[in-house]
Amino acid sequence: QPIRGEVAFENVSFGYNGAAVLKGISFVARPGETIAIVGQTGSGKTTLTRLINRIFDADDGRVLVDGVDVRDWSLESLRSQISAIEQDPFLFSRTVRENIAFGVPAATEDDIRAAAQAAQAHDFISEFRDGYATEIGERGVTLSGGQRQRLAIARAFLTDPRILILDDSTSAIDSATEDQIQRAMRHISSQRTTFLITHRLSQIRWADRILVLRRGELVDQGTHEELLERSPDYCRIFSRCG
Repeated sequence: QPIRGEVAFENVSFGYNGAAVLKGISFVARPGETIAIVGQTGSGKTTLTRLINRIFDADDGRVLVDGVDVRDWSLESLRSQISAIEQDPFLFSRTVRENIAFGVPAATEDDIRAAAQAAQAHDFISEFRDGYATEIGERGVTLSGGQRQRLAIARAFLTDPRILILDDSTSAIDSATEDQIQRAMRHISSQRTTFLITHRLSQIRWADRILVLRRGELVDQGTHEELLERSPDYCRIFSRCG
């Protein structure tokens, strides 16, 4: 069943190896909203996003997608509508074309190229001797980090998920390319619910709302301007206290 993309956390706690990683997290992400998640290393940012597509399950509380507990969704149905792009994306030892179209067997050549262009990947793919038919080796070893990330972003454009999770997904990309991807990202995220984990202030600023985590607790949420004014934690992250 298609989803609208509302994500709600209701008093969610999660622990790992006896240590509390998230404690009593509650918030609602409305369909189409871009939510940035910030906090020091180890504050629980990645863990929070992994509860949405059920890589982990909450110990207490509930994670809801469109008002339904994620544990009541079929895993296939849930994950088919959530795309997660992480710092080191998983690529297959297949062609560029197959990697971009993974999960979308009906994708046409035009669809694949359009997704690659949106992700600023088409130019470097075209420079390969075999273009989109280039085999990329186990886990994409023949590609640079930035190229791998752009292929993963192209795959996300093509799968057209309702919920998009970007976890430091442009960390290996130079700033000029990142600016182009940013524009593409804003385009892709305007039609879906997006969770953004990044250390780049330029990305965080354009989020609709920012969640501030400290040692597994949600200590504040608001816009960039609101948080700069009132949140010492947010100021510290960016050394921007006024």
